[in-house]
Amino acid sequence: MSEEQLDKIVQSRLMDVLQELEMQKNLAVHYPENRLSFREQMEQLREYIADTGEYGIAYESIIADLEQIPFVLSGIAAVKLLEVGLIMRYKTERPQDQTFDIRN
Repeated sequence: MSEEQLDKIVQSRLMDVLQELEMQKNLAVHYPENRLSFREQMEQLREYIADTGEYGIAYESIIADLEQIPFVLSGIAAVKLLEVGLIMRYKTERPQDQTFDIRN
């Protein structure tokens, strides 16, 4: 599969996950005052995914949000996020996630 095809898959999957996150506006109260608001975070994720193609940054931001905010993902969205992780071959750049980094 070409890199362009993989990019399209990653973008599509991330957008699907983002749409589920955006629907959970009620979780805005869980965003700390010292970081972006829920709305700002969702806008930034959309920009990373749709506008700039910064899929790695978007993926890591989504993972961080899922670890800190009580979002609920459908099974389909969870699988799509897992697929993105498999394609990208890492979880995050954080030292505690190094075990999951299988890039060359």
